[in-house]
Amino acid sequence: MHRTILTTVGTSLLTNVDRPWAGWRHKQPLPAADHVETWLQQADPVKASAETHTWYRLGLFDADDKDKVEVVLIHSQTEDGRFCAERLVSMAKHKGLKARPRQVDGLDYSDGQKFNRGLRQLARVVGEEIKRGQAAGTVELAATGGFKAEIAIANLVGAVSDTPVHYIYEQFTSLITIEPIPVTLRADWIGSGAGRKLLEAFESANDVVPLSDIESLLKQDERLLSLVEIDEGHAALNLLGEIAVRLIATPHESWPTPTDLSPNDKKRLDSAAHHRPRGWEQIVDTIANSRYVTLIRYEGSATGGCLKEAPDNDSDLIHRIEGSPALTLRISTTATTSGQRRLVQQVLRKELKV
Repeated sequence: MHRTILTTVGTSLLTNVDRPWAGWRHKQPLPAADHVETWLQQADPVKASAETHTWYRLGLFDADDKDKVEVVLIHSQTEDGRFCAERLVSMAKHKGLKARPRQVDGLDYSDGQKFNRGLRQLARVVGEEIKRGQAAGTVELAATGGFKAEIAIANLVGAVSDTPVHYIYEQFTSLITIEPIPVTLRADWIGSGAGRKLLEAFESANDVVPLSDIESLLKQDERLLSLVEIDEGHAALNLLGEIAVRLIATPHESWPTPTDLSPNDKKRLDSAAHHRPRGWEQIVDTIANSRYVTLIRYEGSATGGCLKEAPDNDSDLIHRIEGSPALTLRISTTATTSGQRRLVQQVLRKELKV
């Protein structure tokens, strides 16, 4: 399955002290790009930058399926932000990963008002990249680098977009992961009626719409003014408006009903081959302990996959335990819809660390 890692970019690559260009400061000439790339390819990824440290802890450099991993470097509209993103793209490709940069227009040092517009654009960029990544497979957000406000906004967009967010700091040796949670609080005034029509008007536009196009909607519900900024007869969504778009676009799913079955009653693996991969019992025990799993049985006809969705219903998952020989499991859950199954899938991924 394709795996996308959205990575916010800071300047630790330039500003950390243990590198040949130590002492570099904002507005100073940047070091030679080829010099930085050569150093970065040979450096310890834990110490090289906040971004490479996160990738290392996510296991990207040792992944067996690097051709299915893509890192997207989301960077500010600044010379140093673009420089760091391009060097990190080069390093990721050197390590065998797919990589590309994505600039957030307006996110720079110029002034507070423009920076606030840049944060609004950041929410849009992260939302677009999450949608693109989810269409191809799974998405994770590595929000270690960048402005503090940038990290906060990325975290918020991830929370309402079904995306886990990873953090790491130099003094930590492991990741801090904030798992997505079902969003249950929804405001009726932005999810229906004039509110939904307003947000849909901006979704169909590039960024700005004439004020006359939405004026009647704003008059119907004055609360909608909190979602827009108006300037010289035109209107654009502000940061709250961009978050609202992500919120109403994320389908609400209730958690499936838990089961009262004991873990031992869920295991039906008698038909599996006698020789099984190392560590299979611990994996099966972890799955069986989930209160959303009802049955675990041998799936001899299924191809490999890591907790992939079964193609024949909306409740089962398929999981392949690699080894010699490998063992493929069919996991029945209490989910009754594909959305509920996705929630169970997320829980099991966390428990199995896959």
